Amino acid sequence: MGFWKNMTNEFGKKTGKAIGNKLYGANADDKRIGINRGRSDDSGVNVQVELKKAEIEKTQFQANLKRETIEFEKNQKLLDDVLNIEFDPTNKDGIIKNLTTLSSYIDLWAKNCNYTEHQDAAISKYDSGLVLLNAIDPSNPMNIYFHQKKTERIKKEKNNNIGMWIFMGIILTFLIIMAFIFGDF
Repeated sequence: MGFWKNMTNEFGKKTGKAIGNKLYGANADDKRIGINRGRSDDSGVNVQVELKKAEIEKTQFQANLKRETIEFEKNQKLLDDVLNIEFDPTNKDGIIKNLTTLSSYIDLWAKNCNYTEHQDAAISKYDSGLVLLNAIDPSNPMNIYFHQKKTERIKKEKNNNIGMWIFMGIILTFLIIMAFIFGDF
């Protein structure tokens, strides 16, 4: 009987406190306790500091959310621009212009280190345009430039992959050594 009585009393206390907090806010605490929600005295200075901290955190959260939204929208616009690029075989200057645009998008995404499907789409379009330009005018000096850009990009990707494999090898070696040290071998 004592357990149920204690449980119902506690339930009543918690429910009453919740209703009081809803109705009266920070003033719902009993003043006789001496410390009310972080207040060291009745001046409410600590409460104001906590409210200010909460406002700052909320502002920072909103700013980060806005930054992420803007970044997403910017990447989406760039992807839309990439997808809207079309190569006209009769317009050599247009092909060069589009390849330059695609090259800058690829460099931008590589620089920001956010490799996404957007970059895949730009690389695919870039390669298509490069093949088309090479077919139309193989002696154009821009062919050399665009091929060098492609070679540099591939070399960077290989270097990144090699670095990743070296890192994975080091981790695997470390785990094997730890298994021999702490294992029952």
